[in-house]
Amino acid sequence: MSKKPAQGPASDFDAEVDGARKRLEAALSEDTGFDDLAALQALFPVLEEKIRSRRLAFTLGDEDDDETQIIIVHVPTDEELGFIFAEDGEYVFESNLEAYFDDFVDDDAGRFVERLYETLRADLPKYEVENKG
Repeated sequence: MSKKPAQGPASDFDAEVDGARKRLEAALSEDTGFDDLAALQALFPVLEEKIRSRRLAFTLGDEDDDETQIIIVHVPTDEELGFIFAEDGEYVFESNLEAYFDDFVDDDAGRFVERLYETLRADLPKYEVENKG
């Protein structure tokens, strides 16, 4: 027997997908485009407030003229652990240290910061043990 889709109000999943779709459509629209730089500038103080640490520093910088990003630096080793950029209505975390930190994307700034917090909290100990930082 095949199950029929649930009748009635849309599920939370569908509502989240619809919301993300609307944000993406707005980001792609020239009239209400997602301002990547403004999004990062708004995210920066939230990161500093949520992830207060003597181990980490956040810097707002340009990798090149095309893309502004927030760089996450491990203070004891002065190594870049990863970077955050905004694109098409989404926040993206990427790291060149795949052995320690998983990349991820989220379209909600609050969820993005929570996920980054959890990722760094869970994976930073292994990085520090193996890098004697």
